[in-house]
Amino acid sequence: MTEQLCPTCGCHLAVNAYERDGVFYCCKPCATGGQCEYGCCEVVEDEKEQGSQ
Repeated sequence: MTEQLCPTCGCHLAVNAYERDGVFYCCKPCATGGQCEYGCCEVVEDEKEQGSQ
């Protein structure tokens, strides 16, 4: 079986994955448009902001 990744942030889906509309996410915020509970989305956003300065 291949590892499943969150379609929002790319985190590996764990046992506590959140399902919404038949799609699995690593956490509820990723499923609802918020920041990832694991902090990875925040890091990506910071990198984008630094590159545009």
